[in-house]
Amino acid sequence: MRNAILGLTLAGILGGMAFAQPWPMRLGASMPTETFVLIWISALELSSAQMESLLKLVDELMPLRDEIAGMPEKFHEDLLRFTGTTEELRELLSAYRNELQEKLQTLEDKFADGLKKILTVAQWEKLQRGLLLEEGPALRKTPTWWRGAPRAQPERPSLGVRLELWRGMTLVRILPVLKEALADKLAAVKG
Repeated sequence: MRNAILGLTLAGILGGMAFAQPWPMRLGASMPTETFVLIWISALELSSAQMESLLKLVDELMPLRDEIAGMPEKFHEDLLRFTGTTEELRELLSAYRNELQEKLQTLEDKFADGLKKILTVAQWEKLQRGLLLEEGPALRKTPTWWRGAPRAQPERPSLGVRLELWRGMTLVRILPVLKEALADKLAAVKG
């Protein structure tokens, strides 16, 4: 009986914490990635020419992205063939990690450099600051009544996509979606 009460109490606490999230976070969890990318494109107010340039940049980066995306499978195959010592395994793991980090850094750098050439200074600053944040220093602070809640409310809206989200493996996952969203948006704008 005591375990049942403890279990129900724990389930209630965990359930309450899950529903204590601000509504944009719950909404964002069900929103497709392409929708976030379209919000990103719209919030930056990209022109057709900028979207075309960004689409070209994404096309140029796709081979590197595909190479990075294929690395886990290649690593898996290398591990299947591996018959060495523990030290050789450490070297293999280290080499894989270093190669992955190097390629991810190259992808990030090329994407950021390309974006800097495509975006205006104001668009770049908006991207770094957060797309949907209010202009100026009037960011909403966490209300006093919320501070005692089990999960802290973010000081910025959850849809305030920041540049850091376009890094590393997230960039690898986002590039195909960005390519499709840009092509769809350009077709809608021109059509």
